Amino acid sequence: MKRSLTGILILLLVIATLAGCGPDQEEFQKDFIEILEQPASEENIGEASEFLDKHLPKMNREYASQMIHRYEHYILCFDQEAIDYNDWAEKYKRYIEPALLEFYLIMAEEQNSPMTEETVLNLRWDELAERAYEIEQFIRENREYTLFKEDLSWIYGKYINALVMGTNGTPIFDYKTQTFSEEAKNAYAVFINRYPDSTVAWALKEYFTYLGSIEYRMDYNDKTSSKLFFDTCDWLVSEAGKRVFE
Repeated sequence: MKRSLTGILILLLVIATLAGCGPDQEEFQKDFIEILEQPASEENIGEASEFLDKHLPKMNREYASQMIHRYEHYILCFDQEAIDYNDWAEKYKRYIEPALLEFYLIMAEEQNSPMTEETVLNLRWDELAERAYEIEQFIRENREYTLFKEDLSWIYGKYINALVMGTNGTPIFDYKTQTFSEEAKNAYAVFINRYPDSTVAWALKEYFTYLGSIEYRMDYNDKTSSKLFFDTCDWLVSEAGKRVFE
């Protein structure tokens, strides 16, 4: 009996000792943040990368996700084109939470198939709506995960903005005829019928109400009508951004 109790005490002591030797998650994070508080440069980015390579295997997914997300923005502040999200997702997928990995895969798709190229839309109107809907679904599934909420809000807003305004290279009203794009009109009607309860559909229904009021014609050079157009679009983007996170 005495030997048995002694064995249990030794086992508990070993467990306690091992637990005490485990990584201090907050301390590692604090040290990493100190690196990122330095002005972004190739040297400091390299130092941060080496720190992550060394310590990530010891971190739990929550802390690792926070650190990698901070590191991502640190790099982007230095160079907006510096991250290849395919490589990024592959490198860090073992350490980060599933939601963050999925977000990086969305960013990889944004790079592989960008919405625009030199202000011209690369996507058809129906593809634009579908992409916005996919992002909306991701937001709804990860509404409680706030780490990348600002990033998602910006991306979603970018798509809603393109849906209602077009781009400089692909205007949604023809510059010459001043008429609304028939392709966009048909694509949006199909989308609304397919996903009537989505926030994207809500925005497009409101948009159609506005378009009906101006008989689907708008002159960009007319100050009054163009101001109404831009004000309406701004409101739709803002309101859709609020609704999707509700």
